[in-house]
Amino acid sequence: MIDFTTCFAIAATFGSFGSRLKHDPTRHPPKGAFLYRGYDSAGKLVIRGWLSMNVDGDGCVDGSWCLDRVGAPENIGPQIGLGRLRGRIEAARLSVNLNPGFTDFNVSLSGTFDEASFRGTWRYATIRGPVSEGAFEAIRP
Repeated sequence: MIDFTTCFAIAATFGSFGSRLKHDPTRHPPKGAFLYRGYDSAGKLVIRGWLSMNVDGDGCVDGSWCLDRVGAPENIGPQIGLGRLRGRIEAARLSVNLNPGFTDFNVSLSGTFDEASFRGTWRYATIRGPVSEGAFEAIRP
């Protein structure tokens, strides 16, 4: 027989999963974050959320991200949820890895960068090579 405490724990667990699935990552981005929108190769919005990045004096970039899918896109790779990012900026071009430390199953962002925006191409690749890509824009509100 299941008691009230067990039922409450089960309800709380499933309730938290449901709220995560319906979470809007654009509602509470950190101060200074870029609001992110990623599109598939046909130009359809498939990812939204935020990127928070710090650039040091040597052009090294580190930060975090919170992204969620829009609809039910396929082949977008590991750019859902929360994560750390690392990258490098050179001459207003920024390259960022959303999955640093992994040699396989990566999403990278590459594009033009300034204090107000980061625009370019996201690419999902595995050890076999590129799987999919699309455009993205990250705007500081």
